[in-house]
Amino acid sequence: MPTANHHQVTLRIMTTSDVHGQMLNYDYYSSSEAAEQGLVKTASLISQARQEQPFNLLIENGDLIQGSAFADYAVAEFPVTKATHPIIQALNYLQYDVANLGNHEFNFGLDYLAATYRDSNFPVVASNLELLPSAPAALREKLVKIAWIQRSVPQPGEGPSIPLTIAVIGVMPPQIMQWDQHHLNGKVNVAAMLTATEERVQRARAEGADVVILAAHTGMPKSTDNPDDSEQTGWLLAGVPGIDALLLGHQHEVFPGTSVYDRLSGVDSENGRVRGVPAVQPGIYGSHLGIVDLELHYGQKTGWQVTTARSEARAVEPSTAIDSKLAERLQSAHDATLAFMQQPIGSTTQPLSYKTARWQPSSAVQFVQRAQLWQARQLITASAVEELPLLSAAAPFDAAFSSSDSATEISAGPLTRGAIGDLYRYPNTLDIVKLNGAQIKDWLEQSAAAFVLASESSPLLDCWRYLNSEVAHYNFDTLLGLDYHIDITAEPGQRIKDIRYAGKTVSNTDRFYVATNNYRANGGGDFPHLDGEATILRGADMLSDVLLNYLGSLPQGVYSEELQLHWQVIGCGGRI
Repeated sequence: MPTANHHQVTLRIMTTSDVHGQMLNYDYYSSSEAAEQGLVKTASLISQARQEQPFNLLIENGDLIQGSAFADYAVAEFPVTKATHPIIQALNYLQYDVANLGNHEFNFGLDYLAATYRDSNFPVVASNLELLPSAPAALREKLVKIAWIQRSVPQPGEGPSIPLTIAVIGVMPPQIMQWDQHHLNGKVNVAAMLTATEERVQRARAEGADVVILAAHTGMPKSTDNPDDSEQTGWLLAGVPGIDALLLGHQHEVFPGTSVYDRLSGVDSENGRVRGVPAVQPGIYGSHLGIVDLELHYGQKTGWQVTTARSEARAVEPSTAIDSKLAERLQSAHDATLAFMQQPIGSTTQPLSYKTARWQPSSAVQFVQRAQLWQARQLITASAVEELPLLSAAAPFDAAFSSSDSATEISAGPLTRGAIGDLYRYPNTLDIVKLNGAQIKDWLEQSAAAFVLASESSPLLDCWRYLNSEVAHYNFDTLLGLDYHIDITAEPGQRIKDIRYAGKTVSNTDRFYVATNNYRANGGGDFPHLDGEATILRGADMLSDVLLNYLGSLPQGVYSEELQLHWQVIGCGGRI
């Protein structure tokens, strides 16, 4: 029989990350069920995981309170200074043990952050954040550098329980000082994640931690063998001695379960190991529950030691039940969000449509492109990089392959939050890449593969018939700021003709900045020269929020830009 001299137990560590305020399994933009997301569904996975392994911890790893219609409602209208934030109500109900902060927790300022977490029944860890004297006192009272959790491990029979001391360390990207400088300058400092982690792990071990868990709101460099990245430091953090489990986030990836990190040495994407450390990353919007099981062995001389570990990213399925009690608690906030989404937030003097965006310039695409330009100019000014021409790349997310297909079409007149969300449904952020003329031509040539080859002898009148349905709408980029032709009678790779900027022919060596989304800039769609290496600046806000903020910046909130016919398809109807 095991005694205090020899005992084993499994500690289950559960984690959510990048929930982005998605409490319900509901899409407020399309007014339909979101079958594979929502904390009300993740809650059922949590309950099941707890039943399987009663000795457990539940840790939230950041980007919780921003990024959804529900979160937008809470920021705009919920009386957070007087009542418990509905998202924190949900975490209290689910009995979270610790929460780490992500970069988006800072989007609304430190006072809002303090008020939001004021009533949490769990500690909030921020190991690499230093609060300066001008920071809110309420936040200083709430945040901790190390979250300590004391547990007792019962033994079979009448043996005494064995104490187990767990330390949870939490870090966030120091880039928040750039992304939210208007909220943070003079109020906080942020240390490099690696430096802070090394210091806190050493302190935790010195102060008696039996198990050290690192909740790191960061991912790892993707599609590269170079692990050195100040924002995505997960690979480097895994090398810090003394970490027993690594909880990742920020990138919205699912690990184990993705191959995007496979070029990094020591990454086991099947078993969820990074340099030998069990690691997990649970996707976005509550799509997965991250689980790390640590098998702990106790010896009188050695104390607690981790013997084996297992990692899993458990997915929410369409068949996953919702936690009805949690849904009931969130019902009033859900109803308020539905009303909030119908509120006008501006207007447009022309329709915004993706319908024909696969073969002619689109008002909806150009609305997105102009919003990206607006945000990119702010980032460039704040970063004091060299002056270069700025372009904007975007794709039609919900276009049509035929005249009978449905697509996103918004009438001229009032714009609601729901309409803006319909224009941009993906959880992307803004990146700015630096490319030369030859590289930009390669980018456009790949987009031009969105057309099938047209015969010169055909009566080329129906543009619809030449669309390549094997190319997804989101992989047909156009670049606002350039004038060019697409000749679909030419072979793929030789279709882009007469590229001009400000009336002048673009040479191979001309240099440009291009505002695009982080999916494209980091290799999404496998476009040439776009693998993250060309990125010079990164924004922190979701592009759906950028669209809202851009509209709010316009006089009276009215979008009145004329459609620019800056590109045309030669060979399907001639000049548009």
